[in-house]
Amino acid sequence: MSLVLRDWELSSDAYRARLLIGFLGLEVRTVGVDVVPGRETESPAFRALSPAGAMPVLEDGAVVLSEIGAILIRLAETRDRAATWLPRDPERRARCLDALFFALGPLRASDTAREAAIFHEAGPRAETCARARRALRVLEGRLARRALAGEGFLAGAAPTIADIAAFPAAALAVDWGEALEAFPKTRLWTRRLRALPGFRTTPGVPDHL
Repeated sequence: MSLVLRDWELSSDAYRARLLIGFLGLEVRTVGVDVVPGRETESPAFRALSPAGAMPVLEDGAVVLSEIGAILIRLAETRDRAATWLPRDPERRARCLDALFFALGPLRASDTAREAAIFHEAGPRAETCARARRALRVLEGRLARRALAGEGFLAGAAPTIADIAAFPAAALAVDWGEALEAFPKTRLWTRRLRALPGFRTTPGVPDHL
């Protein structure tokens, strides 16, 4: 069954979807959405697919999803036969989902700071950047604990959708002024992900972190 991704290049969530699509080697028909300045996400046609106007939108036959967490889980469950990106083992799956919810919860503060830096003339407020840096410190701590266990990714020795969900928040933080110099474990982790077959970059990801 063919996949359709309604995409916007500058969306962090759309990048998360593109990352997993690349790692899985999937064929997807991409439909560009004019978010800025076109405000296409406010149109009735788009809202019929994504009631909240969220990006991206994945159409998988009759299944239409507009929340990135659901998109990542759907692709991992239906397109990853090896079940590596969303493990079946209950312990690893729980660890993956715990890290996934962190990445799509507190760590999204980095996305908020980035959006303000890119699209708001005044840029992000100091408290927004402070909240984002606190979340990055938590990410650094999670990766440090995994390193002590001899593991290189958020849920264990192999990458999962939790790593995909967290990557844009870290790799694109440079857009709001955070180059990750104070987060060595995070920088090493981004390099591990970049070295994986199928990795896709996006505007704003530095060549070297």
